[in-house]
Amino acid sequence: MFTLDRKTASTDDVVRLENSRIVAVVSMATGILREISLKQSGVVVKTDLQFVQYGVRPGKERSGAYLFLPDGDAKVGLLL
Repeated sequence: MFTLDRKTASTDDVVRLENSRIVAVVSMATGILREISLKQSGVVVKTDLQFVQYGVRPGKERSGAYLFLPDGDAKVGLLL
């Protein structure tokens, strides 16, 4: 079970989910995990996530379940 504590940071509103072992900090704007802290050891792991998008090659062979045939480099889709 977690306790819920909403905090306001300088650049992002976050939610802190906490139990007896960990504290997880989640962005309210994106829903993405920002950091997780282990209470016993004091270890803090910050996270960063970026989504990219690929197009597909023209022609008969298309990307699918077992094929990854992009038409070029990734394009930034959404910065979080």
